[in-house]
Amino acid sequence: MAEPLRAALATRGVSLEACAEIAEARAIITANSPSLLLLSLPPSTNPEDIGELAGRLLADQPTSARLVILIPREDIRLRLAALRAGAEACLTFPSVVDELAERLARLVGARRPDPERILVVDDQPVAALFASRVLQGAGMVTERVSDPLRVIEALERFNPDLVLMDLHMPGASGIELTGIIRGHDQFAELPIIFLSAELDPDLQLEALRIGGDDFLSKPVAPDRLVSSVRERLRRATERRRHIHGPETLDPLTRLGTRERLLKHLDWLIGQSYSGRSASEASGFERRAGQRAIIYLELMGDEESLEVMAAEIAARLHQGDLAARVGERSVAILVWRANHQAITQFAQILTFQVVKVLDQTTMGAALGSGWYPLTGACQDSVTLLSRARKAADASLRRGGERVARYQPVDAREEDELHVSQILEAVEDDRLQRLFEPMVALTGLIGERYEMTPRLCIGGGELLSPAAFLPVVARSDLAPRLDRWLLSSGLDALKERMDNGKPVLLFIHQTLLGLEDDGWIDWVRDQINDRDLIRLRPVLQFEITEADQQLKLATRRARELGRLGIRICLNGIDFSERSMRVLHALPSAYARISRSVIHGPDADSIAWLIQSVQACGARVIATGVDGPTAIAQLFSAGVDLIQGPYVQPPTIAMDFEFSV
Repeated sequence: MAEPLRAALATRGVSLEACAEIAEARAIITANSPSLLLLSLPPSTNPEDIGELAGRLLADQPTSARLVILIPREDIRLRLAALRAGAEACLTFPSVVDELAERLARLVGARRPDPERILVVDDQPVAALFASRVLQGAGMVTERVSDPLRVIEALERFNPDLVLMDLHMPGASGIELTGIIRGHDQFAELPIIFLSAELDPDLQLEALRIGGDDFLSKPVAPDRLVSSVRERLRRATERRRHIHGPETLDPLTRLGTRERLLKHLDWLIGQSYSGRSASEASGFERRAGQRAIIYLELMGDEESLEVMAAEIAARLHQGDLAARVGERSVAILVWRANHQAITQFAQILTFQVVKVLDQTTMGAALGSGWYPLTGACQDSVTLLSRARKAADASLRRGGERVARYQPVDAREEDELHVSQILEAVEDDRLQRLFEPMVALTGLIGERYEMTPRLCIGGGELLSPAAFLPVVARSDLAPRLDRWLLSSGLDALKERMDNGKPVLLFIHQTLLGLEDDGWIDWVRDQINDRDLIRLRPVLQFEITEADQQLKLATRRARELGRLGIRICLNGIDFSERSMRVLHALPSAYARISRSVIHGPDADSIAWLIQSVQACGARVIATGVDGPTAIAQLFSAGVDLIQGPYVQPPTIAMDFEFSV
């Protein structure tokens, strides 16, 4: 299959050199420094031969090439041997060579040398022809579809990089079509730009909310059309690089990393169409489907984990994402027709993994559970945690059946976790996350809010809302405050040393500020890191500041002399908010989420103007879609953050330039 594979790879900008002998391959490696090595095994290969073949190929070779092993048949022993030989991926011979070429091209991060392909969907021939000619003049390949009911057929045949969609068409609207496209796994991430004469801002926002990436109004200038299409194509390419890069693979299992899975979940949560289906928006029947996380918790050694990972990799459907998420645990993000199909897949997968474990290892036990992705849960860590709890429940019952997460009473949950939370804080089992803030009013620079996660028993990560109230009722609040501030200053120092300064917002409680030596400690922390020119912004809650207004005012002035500005959280329409705002010299104020999403949202412009009159920039949090952004922008908000922008992540990697 070398010749057809060479031809298929060439269309994707990848050149292939094939050889039949290890010695010849070694010479090519030395001469050409390839990006990837594909070791194709003959049908008679035994598992014990794979390590020896890979060793001969790579021995004493000064290469950083990634190794992929192509096995002749599905065999758990062959997979294990390939992964243990250092293969980044282990693939079976495909029935279609093009599938293998696409997989290999993604692994090396190749972009097709041929032009980008744009599908233009518009029932008006003149408008479709105009858009096609403009994009063709910019070097792109286009195909036009005038019948909206034939869009899926065109997508499968033409395989476009982007869809340019009209909004109003007979038979099915652009909004309905977008919902249908997003209902197909292979098109879920395909960029869609609406091009329409529709002037109603509510309909425009609805088009974006249902899954559109941009909205252009007819008539559109040719240069604007080309630049918008190119920018969306660039963003899609960059996102694929972040998701499929080599750093997103776990070195032992060759599955994805926990961070890769969480990033993908964050992206799904942030998508405008995730909150409400297309059928709810338009009445158009959408393909049934449900995403869920299946979680497998193993009690066994590393060898058992490798066996489990290899069996999972062999049974994934196209579009599934499996990741190692704990020391002995794997989570799989799936999309199936319904809950019954999810349960069935999870049960069969569990049975097969247990069967292979019984054949190859001793003493391993397995628990499996799942949790659906629903609009009620908008936090990736919580989603993963609930799936893990279901797996734990299955493990306690002997692992015979796949369990689904069942919520417990909130008070019972709090009581169960209090001791674990306090113990984890004492042990500094904390993780820092960063949530970007995007400017709506032309402010320059990058801004992040740092928030903590807490790791309690069993590797479960808790969000701030789940553990901060418990800590506030204990005597550990000052300790947590100092950890947050010192850890945040470490992050600022790292960014400054890399020439990428940011403005970092760090939360503090007034309980930690009662110590008269606190200001001196803050000064020493800044001086020790040489952060004279890069200071954080410290955040305080309005409620707490009002209760200790004299202390808050004194500390704010002392911090001001150190060049540290203040942000007040939880601004609402109350007299308390105005009292604190007028008393404290604040540079920023964050509006309460209950105001943004509450019944008084129409009066938010007055509140924003009142805050800005006190000299503070206004931050809006919890932004979950274009509709909220439009309302906040018209009301005069300075900065926004929330799941639609980007949920908190472990790295400060938001693209502020986009």
